[in-house]
Amino acid sequence: MITIDPIKLGKTTLVLVVFISLSSFIYFTRYNYIPVQITLGKCDIDYIVSSEQEIRLSPLVSEYFQIKGWEMLMCYGQPSLRGRRMIGEQIPYNKPWRFGANEPTRFYTTANVSIGGIALPKGRYSIYAVPNKYEWEIFINTSTTHWGNDFSTDVLSKNVGSFKVRPKYLINSVEEFVIRTDNSELEDNDKVVFMEWENTQIEFSIVNLEKKDKTEQSLKAATKDYRE
Repeated sequence: MITIDPIKLGKTTLVLVVFISLSSFIYFTRYNYIPVQITLGKCDIDYIVSSEQEIRLSPLVSEYFQIKGWEMLMCYGQPSLRGRRMIGEQIPYNKPWRFGANEPTRFYTTANVSIGGIALPKGRYSIYAVPNKYEWEIFINTSTTHWGNDFSTDVLSKNVGSFKVRPKYLINSVEEFVIRTDNSELEDNDKVVFMEWENTQIEFSIVNLEKKDKTEQSLKAATKDYRE
């Protein structure tokens, strides 16, 4: 005869219910309520794709960097020219563009920062652009779960702010869309970000607003100064 301990059964059931509830919450809220420090480095977890969106011609790539030891990450779909004329043609002027392919281009930051004069608390953001021949407008948005160029009223209502930059002309065409950072900081708390594709280069800086320096070098320096 099999006996069931009601106390053990109750505890097991409670654990299962909590586990299923927590897993469902994380899955259906697309990680948006998990601290960015935990999910940083996982570019492919802030969205749920439908079957028709599973096949991508443009790979999902990332640009990881630090400013004074604070971790940051850019995630974006990387399209290629493949013989096409893109900016100004396939990507028309004066219309919002996802700044990449597939999912919205996303920016994760563990620090409070400023981009183009827009103050951003640590967290997750999407970036999109309205290109023009002589001036681009870059938008920062809090929606990270929409797909591609889905700039619905709901998505646009989540704009945090925008800033304008002048595009630079590149003599040598860039085949694959790329977002990269420079190898060195402008100052102690600045990092330059470049977007390059076709014959266009966009440049803007990210300013770290945190006073604390988290780099290993700063810790070593503080230890050395203390010993002296």
